[in-house]
Amino acid sequence: MKNTILKYRWFVENCHEFVLPTGEHILVDPMLPREGSRMYKGFGSGYTVDDIERCDYVFITHIHGDHIDQLKEVQEKFNPYILINQNNIIPLARALDLNVRKMIPLVDYQTYDLGSFRFTPYPGTHVKTIGEQTLSQTYAMFEKMTGEVGATPGNEAQAFGSCFNTNFMLEIPGGIRTAFIQGQYTDLTKYAFMHSRPNLLIRQLSRIDLYPEIYDELLDCVKDTQTGMMAFMCHHHKEKDPQKTSADMNRDLGEMNVPATVFVPEKGRWINVGSFIEFAE
Repeated sequence: MKNTILKYRWFVENCHEFVLPTGEHILVDPMLPREGSRMYKGFGSGYTVDDIERCDYVFITHIHGDHIDQLKEVQEKFNPYILINQNNIIPLARALDLNVRKMIPLVDYQTYDLGSFRFTPYPGTHVKTIGEQTLSQTYAMFEKMTGEVGATPGNEAQAFGSCFNTNFMLEIPGGIRTAFIQGQYTDLTKYAFMHSRPNLLIRQLSRIDLYPEIYDELLDCVKDTQTGMMAFMCHHHKEKDPQKTSADMNRDLGEMNVPATVFVPEKGRWINVGSFIEFAE
Protein backbone atom coordinates (compact mmCIF):
# COMPACT_ATOMS: atom_id res chain seq x y z
CA MET A 1 0.00 0.00 0.00
CA LYS A 2 1.23 3.47 -0.79
CA ASN A 3 0.91 6.44 1.52
CA THR A 4 -1.54 8.10 1.47
CA ILE A 5 -4.41 6.01 0.07
CA LEU A 6 -7.25 7.36 2.18
CA LYS A 7 -7.82 10.48 4.27
CA TYR A 8 -10.31 10.42 7.11
CA ARG A 9 -11.68 12.68 9.83
CA TRP A 10 -14.41 12.48 12.45
CA PHE A 11 -16.62 15.40 13.51
CA VAL A 12 -19.13 14.23 16.12
CA GLU A 13 -21.11 11.07 16.96
CA ASN A 14 -21.50 9.31 13.58
CA CYS A 15 -20.48 12.11 11.20
CA HIS A 16 -17.31 11.29 9.23
CA GLU A 17 -15.56 12.46 6.06
CA PHE A 18 -13.36 10.42 3.72
CA VAL A 19 -11.20 11.67 0.84
CA LEU A 20 -10.48 9.03 -1.81
CA PRO A 21 -7.32 8.80 -3.96
CA THR A 22 -9.37 10.27 -6.83
CA GLY A 23 -10.05 13.39 -4.76
CA GLU A 24 -13.71 12.48 -4.30
CA HIS A 25 -15.23 13.08 -0.86
CA ILE A 26 -17.63 10.86 1.08
CA LEU A 27 -19.64 12.30 3.98
CA VAL A 28 -21.34 9.96 6.45
CA ASP A 29 -24.44 10.98 8.45
CA PRO A 30 -24.15 14.77 8.02
CA MET A 31 -24.47 16.21 11.52
CA LEU A 32 -22.76 19.62 11.45
CA PRO A 33 -25.14 21.97 13.30
CA ARG A 34 -24.52 25.68 13.40
CA GLU A 35 -24.21 27.54 16.67
CA GLY A 36 -27.65 28.57 17.91
CA SER A 37 -29.48 25.74 16.14
CA ARG A 38 -31.62 23.26 18.08
CA MET A 39 -29.04 20.48 17.71
CA TYR A 40 -25.95 22.53 18.53
CA LYS A 41 -26.02 22.16 22.31
CA GLY A 42 -25.90 18.37 22.19
CA PHE A 43 -23.98 17.81 18.97
CA GLY A 44 -22.01 20.91 18.02
CA SER A 45 -18.44 20.12 17.00
CA GLY A 46 -17.31 23.57 15.91
CA TYR A 47 -17.61 22.47 12.27
CA THR A 48 -20.42 23.22 9.82
CA VAL A 49 -21.19 22.49 6.18
CA ASP A 50 -19.08 25.57 5.41
CA ASP A 51 -16.03 23.50 6.41
CA ILE A 52 -16.79 20.80 3.82
CA GLU A 53 -15.03 21.75 0.59
CA ARG A 54 -16.46 18.97 -1.56
CA CYS A 55 -19.02 16.17 -1.26
CA ASP A 56 -19.58 13.59 -3.99
CA TYR A 57 -21.33 10.89 -1.94
CA VAL A 58 -23.31 10.79 1.29
CA PHE A 59 -23.78 7.56 3.23
CA ILE A 60 -26.74 7.44 5.61
CA THR A 61 -26.68 4.73 8.28
CA HIS A 62 -30.16 5.51 9.62
CA ILE A 63 -32.56 8.45 9.58
CA HIS A 64 -32.84 9.67 13.14
CA GLY A 65 -32.67 13.46 13.29
CA ASP A 66 -29.19 13.52 14.80
CA HIS A 67 -27.79 11.70 11.75
CA ILE A 68 -29.44 13.71 8.96
CA ASP A 69 -29.68 17.24 10.37
CA GLN A 70 -27.61 18.89 7.60
CA LEU A 71 -28.50 16.52 4.76
CA LYS A 72 -30.75 18.97 2.93
CA GLU A 73 -28.12 21.71 3.25
CA VAL A 74 -25.47 19.33 1.89
CA GLN A 75 -27.74 18.29 -1.00
CA GLU A 76 -28.47 21.88 -1.96
CA LYS A 77 -24.79 22.88 -1.82
CA PHE A 78 -23.11 19.86 -3.46
CA ASN A 79 -25.84 17.74 -5.13
CA PRO A 80 -24.12 14.47 -4.12
CA TYR A 81 -25.27 10.90 -4.58
CA ILE A 82 -27.03 9.77 -1.40
CA LEU A 83 -26.62 6.07 -0.56
CA ILE A 84 -29.33 4.90 1.81
CA ASN A 85 -31.28 1.78 2.79
CA GLN A 86 -34.09 1.28 0.27
CA ASN A 87 -36.72 1.31 3.03
CA ASN A 88 -35.68 4.76 4.23
CA ILE A 89 -35.74 6.77 1.00
CA ILE A 90 -39.40 7.81 0.96
CA PRO A 91 -39.72 8.60 4.70
CA LEU A 92 -36.51 10.65 4.58
CA ALA A 93 -37.37 12.48 1.35
CA ARG A 94 -40.82 13.31 2.75
CA ALA A 95 -39.47 14.55 6.08
CA LEU A 96 -36.74 16.79 4.59
CA ASP A 97 -38.37 17.55 1.21
CA LEU A 98 -35.36 16.13 -0.63
CA ASN A 99 -34.72 15.74 -4.34
CA VAL A 100 -34.71 11.95 -4.89
CA ARG A 101 -33.05 11.93 -8.33
CA LYS A 102 -29.56 11.10 -7.00
CA MET A 103 -30.62 8.91 -4.07
CA ILE A 104 -29.38 5.32 -4.47
CA PRO A 105 -31.55 2.68 -2.73
CA LEU A 106 -29.28 0.13 -1.08
CA VAL A 107 -30.07 -3.58 -0.86
CA ASP A 108 -28.34 -5.34 2.03
CA TYR A 109 -25.46 -7.72 1.16
CA GLN A 110 -25.23 -6.40 -2.42
CA THR A 111 -21.85 -4.95 -3.43
CA TYR A 112 -21.88 -1.67 -5.35
CA ASP A 113 -18.90 -0.82 -7.57
CA LEU A 114 -18.76 2.93 -8.08
CA GLY A 115 -15.41 3.00 -9.84
CA SER A 116 -13.28 4.71 -7.22
CA PHE A 117 -14.57 2.45 -4.43
CA ARG A 118 -16.67 -0.61 -3.66
CA PHE A 119 -19.35 -0.51 -1.02
CA THR A 120 -21.29 -3.34 0.64
CA PRO A 121 -24.17 -2.55 3.07
CA TYR A 122 -25.22 -4.92 5.84
CA PRO A 123 -28.31 -4.82 8.08
CA GLY A 124 -27.83 -3.74 11.67
CA THR A 125 -29.76 -2.81 14.79
CA HIS A 126 -29.57 0.76 16.03
CA VAL A 127 -31.34 0.59 19.38
CA LYS A 128 -31.95 -2.31 21.75
CA THR A 129 -35.68 -1.67 22.16
CA ILE A 130 -36.54 -2.42 18.53
CA GLY A 131 -38.34 -5.73 18.39
CA GLU A 132 -39.59 -5.22 21.93
CA GLN A 133 -42.24 -2.60 21.14
CA THR A 134 -44.94 -2.03 18.54
CA LEU A 135 -44.78 0.63 15.86
CA SER A 136 -47.42 2.70 17.69
CA GLN A 137 -45.25 2.61 20.81
CA THR A 138 -42.30 3.76 18.73
CA TYR A 139 -44.35 6.66 17.34
CA ALA A 140 -45.48 7.59 20.86
CA MET A 141 -41.85 7.74 21.99
CA PHE A 142 -40.92 10.16 19.22
CA GLU A 143 -44.06 12.28 19.66
CA LYS A 144 -42.59 13.36 22.98
CA MET A 145 -39.32 14.31 21.26
CA THR A 146 -40.68 16.06 18.16
CA GLY A 147 -43.84 17.58 19.61
CA GLU A 148 -45.68 16.19 16.57
CA VAL A 149 -48.68 13.89 16.98
CA GLY A 150 -49.31 10.79 14.87
CA ALA A 151 -47.61 9.53 11.73
CA THR A 152 -46.23 12.91 10.64
CA PRO A 153 -43.27 12.96 8.24
CA GLY A 154 -40.98 13.77 11.16
CA ASN A 155 -42.26 10.96 13.37
CA GLU A 156 -42.29 8.54 10.45
CA ALA A 157 -38.62 9.26 9.70
CA GLN A 158 -37.70 8.80 13.36
CA ALA A 159 -39.57 5.48 13.52
CA PHE A 160 -37.95 4.18 10.34
CA GLY A 161 -34.61 5.40 11.69
CA SER A 162 -35.07 3.03 14.59
CA CYS A 163 -36.10 0.10 12.40
CA PHE A 164 -33.49 0.16 9.63
CA ASN A 165 -29.79 0.62 10.28
CA THR A 166 -27.01 0.11 7.73
CA ASN A 167 -23.46 -0.96 8.50
CA PHE A 168 -21.02 -1.17 5.60
CA MET A 169 -17.66 -2.22 4.23
CA LEU A 170 -15.84 0.40 2.16
CA GLU A 171 -13.10 -0.93 -0.14
CA ILE A 172 -10.59 1.39 -1.81
CA PRO A 173 -8.43 0.21 -4.75
CA GLY A 174 -4.92 -0.16 -3.39
CA GLY A 175 -5.75 -2.24 -0.36
CA ILE A 176 -7.65 -0.24 2.27
CA ARG A 177 -10.77 -1.91 3.68
CA THR A 178 -12.82 0.02 6.24
CA ALA A 179 -15.56 -1.68 8.27
CA PHE A 180 -18.13 0.78 9.53
CA ILE A 181 -20.22 -0.65 12.40
CA GLN A 182 -22.58 1.36 14.57
CA GLY A 183 -25.52 0.54 16.75
CA GLN A 184 -25.80 -2.78 18.56
CA TYR A 185 -23.23 -5.53 18.11
CA THR A 186 -25.73 -8.33 17.53
CA ASP A 187 -25.17 -11.79 16.03
CA LEU A 188 -26.50 -10.39 12.73
CA THR A 189 -23.65 -7.89 12.62
CA LYS A 190 -21.09 -10.26 14.11
CA TYR A 191 -21.51 -12.89 11.41
CA ALA A 192 -21.70 -10.34 8.58
CA PHE A 193 -18.24 -9.02 9.47
CA MET A 194 -16.67 -12.18 10.95
CA HIS A 195 -13.09 -12.65 9.68
CA SER A 196 -13.56 -9.74 7.23
CA ARG A 197 -10.05 -8.46 8.08
CA PRO A 198 -10.57 -4.72 7.57
CA ASN A 199 -7.56 -2.44 7.88
CA LEU A 200 -9.74 0.01 9.77
CA LEU A 201 -12.76 -0.45 11.99
CA ILE A 202 -14.90 2.61 12.72
CA ARG A 203 -17.19 1.83 15.63
CA GLN A 204 -19.77 4.26 16.99
CA LEU A 205 -20.53 3.68 20.66
CA SER A 206 -22.78 4.88 23.41
CA ARG A 207 -21.12 5.99 26.64
CA ILE A 208 -19.16 3.13 28.18
CA ASP A 209 -19.32 4.75 31.61
CA LEU A 210 -23.13 4.44 31.43
CA TYR A 211 -23.27 1.10 29.59
CA PRO A 212 -20.28 -0.99 30.75
CA GLU A 213 -21.28 -3.97 28.59
CA ILE A 214 -20.28 -1.97 25.50
CA TYR A 215 -16.62 -2.30 26.54
CA ASP A 216 -16.65 -6.07 26.01
CA GLU A 217 -18.72 -5.65 22.83
CA LEU A 218 -16.00 -3.48 21.28
CA LEU A 219 -13.26 -5.92 22.26
CA ASP A 220 -15.27 -8.73 20.68
CA CYS A 221 -15.90 -6.64 17.56
CA VAL A 222 -12.19 -5.90 17.02
CA LYS A 223 -11.29 -9.55 17.65
CA ASP A 224 -14.11 -11.07 15.55
CA THR A 225 -13.46 -8.88 12.50
CA GLN A 226 -9.69 -9.44 12.78
CA THR A 227 -9.05 -5.73 12.31
CA GLY A 228 -5.49 -5.28 11.09
CA MET A 229 -4.41 -1.73 11.93
CA MET A 230 -6.66 0.50 13.97
CA ALA A 231 -10.15 0.72 15.43
CA PHE A 232 -11.52 4.25 15.75
CA MET A 233 -13.82 4.58 18.76
CA CYS A 234 -16.33 7.35 18.02
CA HIS A 235 -18.78 8.21 20.77
CA HIS A 236 -22.44 9.01 20.25
CA HIS A 237 -22.32 11.23 23.32
CA LYS A 238 -19.40 12.68 25.24
CA GLU A 239 -17.51 9.91 27.01
CA LYS A 240 -16.37 10.55 30.58
CA ASP A 241 -12.75 9.45 30.03
CA PRO A 242 -12.21 8.15 26.47
CA GLN A 243 -8.42 8.08 26.70
CA LYS A 244 -8.50 5.80 29.73
CA THR A 245 -11.04 3.58 28.01
CA SER A 246 -8.87 3.24 24.89
CA ALA A 247 -5.75 2.57 27.01
CA ASP A 248 -7.57 -0.18 28.90
CA MET A 249 -8.81 -1.69 25.64
CA ASN A 250 -5.35 -1.69 24.07
CA ARG A 251 -3.97 -3.45 27.14
CA ASP A 252 -6.70 -6.10 26.90
CA LEU A 253 -6.28 -6.50 23.13
CA GLY A 254 -2.55 -7.00 23.65
CA GLU A 255 -3.24 -9.76 26.15
CA MET A 256 -5.55 -11.34 23.56
CA ASN A 257 -2.79 -11.10 20.88
CA VAL A 258 -4.99 -8.88 18.71
CA PRO A 259 -2.74 -6.56 16.62
CA ALA A 260 -5.14 -3.63 16.20
CA THR A 261 -4.94 -0.44 18.25
CA VAL A 262 -8.03 1.34 19.58
CA PHE A 263 -7.93 5.11 19.23
CA VAL A 264 -10.32 8.00 19.92
CA PRO A 265 -9.99 10.50 17.03
CA GLU A 266 -9.68 14.22 17.66
CA LYS A 267 -12.67 16.02 16.19
CA GLY A 268 -11.94 17.50 12.79
CA ARG A 269 -8.31 16.33 12.59
CA TRP A 270 -7.33 14.61 9.37
CA ILE A 271 -5.84 11.12 9.55
CA ASN A 272 -3.84 9.80 6.59
CA VAL A 273 -4.17 6.08 6.00
CA GLY A 274 -1.75 3.99 3.94
CA SER A 275 0.75 1.34 4.98
CA PHE A 276 0.70 3.12 8.33
CA ILE A 277 -1.44 5.72 10.13
CA GLU A 278 -0.30 9.35 10.05
CA PHE A 279 -1.98 12.19 11.94
CA ALA A 280 -2.02 15.48 10.07
CA GLU A 281 -0.82 18.64 11.80
